[in-house]
Amino acid sequence: MSATELKQRLRADLKAAVQARAADEARLLRVLIAALDNAEAVPGMQDNTSSRAFGDPSGEVARLELDTAATQAILTKERHERLTAAEDYERHGQDEPAQRLRDEAELIARYLD
Repeated sequence: MSATELKQRLRADLKAAVQARAADEARLLRVLIAALDNAEAVPGMQDNTSSRAFGDPSGEVARLELDTAATQAILTKERHERLTAAEDYERHGQDEPAQRLRDEAELIARYLD
């Protein structure tokens, strides 16, 4: 699944989560969409650039296109971060936040094919 297809699916699921008032799921879906958007961003230019007037198309740059492997890597990383944090919480006796993070990791796993 390409990044565009995945983001379309995430946005559709976000709309459904918002309508169902599933705040935790909606929050996570927004995070995943942002992670993909950030990965598509073109790295900033390091040279001295001049500012452009609003709407000046000469300052526009096409976003990077992510392939299936890149999108899966991003989702895998997000899932791994949550599972690692859940283990840390559990080690410190905080089961409720650990379970919340495990639930998020399970939700992310739905998008890994």
